[in-house]
Amino acid sequence: MKRLVLAALVFAASTVSAGAQETWRIGALYPLTGGLALLGNENLNGARIAVDMINEKGGIASKKVELVQGDASTPDKAQSEAERLSSLENLQIITGTYSSGLSYAASQVVERRGGLYWETGGIADGLTKRGFNGYFRLVFTASSNGQLAASLAASAIAPRLGKKPADLTVLIVHEDSDYGTSVATAAETKAKDLGFKVAGRLPYKATTTDVAPLVLRMKASGADIVIASSYANDALLIQRQMKQLGVNVGAFIGTGGIYGLASFGEGLGSAVNGIFDTEGSAGINPAALSEEARTLLAEFQKRFQASQGKAPSYVGTQGFVGTYILLDKVLRTAGVTDPAKLKEAALALDIPAGGTSLGWGVKFAKPGSEMQGQNERSFPVAQQWQDGKLVVVAPDNLKTGDPVLVPLQTWDKR
Repeated sequence: MKRLVLAALVFAASTVSAGAQETWRIGALYPLTGGLALLGNENLNGARIAVDMINEKGGIASKKVELVQGDASTPDKAQSEAERLSSLENLQIITGTYSSGLSYAASQVVERRGGLYWETGGIADGLTKRGFNGYFRLVFTASSNGQLAASLAASAIAPRLGKKPADLTVLIVHEDSDYGTSVATAAETKAKDLGFKVAGRLPYKATTTDVAPLVLRMKASGADIVIASSYANDALLIQRQMKQLGVNVGAFIGTGGIYGLASFGEGLGSAVNGIFDTEGSAGINPAALSEEARTLLAEFQKRFQASQGKAPSYVGTQGFVGTYILLDKVLRTAGVTDPAKLKEAALALDIPAGGTSLGWGVKFAKPGSEMQGQNERSFPVAQQWQDGKLVVVAPDNLKTGDPVLVPLQTWDKR
């Protein structure tokens, strides 16, 4: 009898121990190989730090968080990995995906299975126009980014060129996925509304290895200002080809992708100075943040520098902020991975502007609205490369400097 009692106690103790070690398993779906690997890994590195910080504080309900990774290098791979994470791994929450095209493919799987898809990077407008009940996007839309690029041209660039918008020609160059097209469409519409002459839009494949024909068309357009929506290698190729073919413009505005990464500055050297970029920023004025957001940002930046040997870009910060909010504000509130409870917790979020480390607030559009699941308090900022570093130049409450090098120096002086 004593042996039976002892055995029962050992079994009970092991059961409690196993329960105490149970983890929250979250799917992390990013492009970790292929053409978008640089951006996907940067995003994931930020997400990992968020998990580390949550776990070091005791986790959530005394359970640690574990990221279960998936490589979404192509839309087909994103779909198959979403299937694996949702079915074989039995995960109710998937976060990612950086790219809009990948997010489209993966989120369809998760929605069909009734889970929660937490998007921290894809910005194509259509992602939150599908009426999905389990899709939540923390980041701003492509339209808002394109509109900011055109507004920047009117408010900061035209005056420094000494001309009115009506006397300037804008050309819009974009990779031809839904992401690039959404940005370009919004930029074109806004530029026309502001009175610019718009030479047109030049779409291209992001996977192209020869942009000479595209750049020659840019040159023929006689554009004063170029607004470009690119991903990674394509952005660098355009700049290098512009230099080779001697294509000079009064201002060049990138709209995300690699334009805000250190690797873009490293790839161009001093020639990067003067180029603008619209997206989020890891370098906003911290005075505009809440005390909690400032503290989290400083801790994240310290950890990212220590682990990666470089300061975090917006893409890395985006991964951190999105994942931290998912864990600390949604999963912690829900207390379970039941999708219905998670969605309820997400829809109840009401964080004011400045309450996150990117300066955004968080309030999701309700079910039934046109942009259901879209964070209505997220927004892009404008920044510029100055002396090899990114300086936020708009909006006023978040900026850390003013625009310089307008007009953009010619290639022989850069």
